[in-house]
Amino acid sequence: MRPRIVRAAICSFLAVLTLAKISFADEPRLDPNVAPTSQAVELTLDSDQENYTGAVTIRLHVTKPAREFLFHAEEMTLDKVELSGAAGAIPVTVAEAGDRGTQKATVEKELAAGDYTLKIAFSKPYNTKAVGLYRVMYEGRGYLYTQFESLDARKAFPCWDEPIYKIPWQMTITVPMQQEAVFNTPIEKEIQNANTKTYVYRKTPPTSSYLIAIAAGPLESVAITGLSVPGRVYTCKGQKKLAKHAASITPEILVALEKYFGTKYPYEKLDLIAVPEYWPGAMENPGLITYSDKILLIDPTAASLAQKQAVAMVTIHEVAHMWFGDLVTMAWWDDLWLNESFADWLAVKLMPELYPQYGYETHELAQLNNVMTQDANASTTKIRRKVDSGGDIWEDVGLAYEKGRTVLKMVESFIGPDQFQQGVRTYLNDHKWGNAVAADLFSELADASGKNLEPILASYLDQAGFPLVSVQVEPNGMVSLSQKRFRNAGASVPEQTWSVPVRLKISDGKNVQTRVVVLDKPTKQVEVAGKIDWVMPDQDGVGYYRWVVPAEMMMKIANDPDATMSKRERTRFLGNARALLNAGEITGDEYLAIASSMASHPEPEIISSVVDDLGSLKVPFVTPELEKPFAAYVRKTLEPARARYGIEPRSDDPEEVRLLRPGLITFLGIEGRDPDVIRYCESVTEAYMKDPASVDATIAGAALGVAAANGDKARFEQFKAKFEGATVPADRSRYLSALGKFTDPAIQDEVLAYALSGKVRVMDRWQLTGGMFATQSGRDKLFAWMTKNYDQLAGGLPTEFQALMPYMASGCEQQRLDAAKKFFEEPAHRVDGTEATMSKVSEQIGDCLTLREREGKAVASYLRTLAP
Repeated sequence: MRPRIVRAAICSFLAVLTLAKISFADEPRLDPNVAPTSQAVELTLDSDQENYTGAVTIRLHVTKPAREFLFHAEEMTLDKVELSGAAGAIPVTVAEAGDRGTQKATVEKELAAGDYTLKIAFSKPYNTKAVGLYRVMYEGRGYLYTQFESLDARKAFPCWDEPIYKIPWQMTITVPMQQEAVFNTPIEKEIQNANTKTYVYRKTPPTSSYLIAIAAGPLESVAITGLSVPGRVYTCKGQKKLAKHAASITPEILVALEKYFGTKYPYEKLDLIAVPEYWPGAMENPGLITYSDKILLIDPTAASLAQKQAVAMVTIHEVAHMWFGDLVTMAWWDDLWLNESFADWLAVKLMPELYPQYGYETHELAQLNNVMTQDANASTTKIRRKVDSGGDIWEDVGLAYEKGRTVLKMVESFIGPDQFQQGVRTYLNDHKWGNAVAADLFSELADASGKNLEPILASYLDQAGFPLVSVQVEPNGMVSLSQKRFRNAGASVPEQTWSVPVRLKISDGKNVQTRVVVLDKPTKQVEVAGKIDWVMPDQDGVGYYRWVVPAEMMMKIANDPDATMSKRERTRFLGNARALLNAGEITGDEYLAIASSMASHPEPEIISSVVDDLGSLKVPFVTPELEKPFAAYVRKTLEPARARYGIEPRSDDPEEVRLLRPGLITFLGIEGRDPDVIRYCESVTEAYMKDPASVDATIAGAALGVAAANGDKARFEQFKAKFEGATVPADRSRYLSALGKFTDPAIQDEVLAYALSGKVRVMDRWQLTGGMFATQSGRDKLFAWMTKNYDQLAGGLPTEFQALMPYMASGCEQQRLDAAKKFFEEPAHRVDGTEATMSKVSEQIGDCLTLREREGKAVASYLRTLAP
């Protein structure tokens, strides 16, 4: 699954899912003593109706005598329940047994060990919150989709809804004659009825309930040619013309994955389906991968590189899951992090091989900086932790992606890529069609490499946070390494020690030698022959740690980055410097000097990092009186890049420049208030509104955003009309994002009213309002709007997301934090997880205020030196 994927393509509010803690107390686990061996499901569906009916036949095996057993069925009416064994029917009663749809079946006479059959007929309304089996209206037509991870298969039909119950499924679906239905497996036979048709699908291989997928309605599709199995891309009616790009890249992705895993694709078909209302971004259902339509459907002639990058990255990630997650499935949600970390790690590994033109590494490193910022908080959690309920899996789930994949990358670098690949292949072969735990993979990696990985993995997986590695050069020529837990200045965190594979680059001023040292103690000394000019302790930029060297050495590395660092190392260097500012290891003016120095570098990827890092300074430091000096600093710092690359696309632009330009335009036009950039964006916006195809897609969204930030009421009305009339998901998304970037307080009020007008889908409200976090007035208005409309906003969200509402108080304002604490103390505004989210928001704002107090004067002085 990719709930935080390509975050630009998913609504801003859902992006903070990476920080959430969701828990459902008192949910009993199912007793494996009575367990399913197979399940048949019959559904009668009509996407034009609001309700459906179904029946399940579940084959059970009882290991030892039992009087009762548990199963799942939530938000449905159980019309008839029958239990039978070898001797015939067995009277059974069913009653709810806890939260989240747990049902208890009880029999009068003890069930002997053996085989039984449970049949249940049921009826229920379609879900309307984009979980379970849910209904969506698109252009006046109804469509049905599913999203079952982690606890929502039970919302669609009765089942054993835990990943350990990995069984064959037989699906039969009846739909009206004019509708279509798709499932994980191909159709085995079709039965024509008077006004309906019935599809009987081939039985699945052993599959966990959360991976079952269904879609129905007036679907259309295009074939994916060149696969080793049949495949299609399914869309809503009228959208299949936008599916051709996804269909064209999927075969080469599948070939690359088959090559890496050393086996053929394990399922009978590979379909992709675009869903118009879909919060996870994408989901790895075997044979039927679901995507948000704004990710999957693009016009390749008008798509930006970021769009192409997104659909490629997500597709690699989800198809990788067909092996790692589907063929071999976690035994319980404790190991969800491993599924997601591995799929993300492999996608990041293959993107440069398959699509070097997309420059994905820049995006990857920006995500890594973001997750390390999150992981620096005192309230962060460890990756590998006990999960009592499937609902707990979303706590700090972002760590399962960016942190987890970086730890895997660090381990791969430590043991070697060939050994890592061999360990993965052995693991998959030994556990195929079954369940496994993380220790099974790590054992195979250790066997393949001959190295003891447990200390490294345990220290990173079983502890929260990460280390700060400090370097000192001793007078006797020794390099002294020390470690402590990285912390933001003023934060209180426990002392911890990691086993850190530190990759040292050591220069004598002419030549560079490299060393790998496992720093497994608080301090360790490394003997180095010869003179030491500088040390850079993160060779190749693959370490999950921050580092600090003496100030003069830091500037020596920064002032000649071509001589001291590779491209990836330079990008990691900038993110590291920004983190050291948070930690109080360098001052605000020192950081701004480093950023200015690096901004003169000719590499587009470095400029992208400078833009990202400078953007993070606005909330803590740029108070209203500093907006003009900060704008001058932005223009001065980015002027070399603007002069070198220009703001207008050229036919001979390298791909990395095309990837940089949108961020450059956005930052210069909004934060830098550059009049030339603003005028250019206005002209591009006018052209785009007349004919989107006339504008280079790489800059369209950036131009609309700049026009909005500097726009008036007339521009707001234009964008609303264009948003409502857009038929291409990318156009709709661009206008939606731009609407949230208006800075006029009166227009911001209208944006918030529009979010509840019925013209904006529930899941799109958060993308619409996401841009308002960029200004203090926007943050204040957004919080007030949330508190006023809490019941309506929370009522439209799955329970998992209601706990995220405190994030609407984020920023750097104590007054709003105090109001949020008071608001969320009220029982009516709390669900499981609200308290934990509020704690994270409090910490974020506290760290921001501490940084402002400590470095605000230095930053202000530096900025005013440039722009008095």
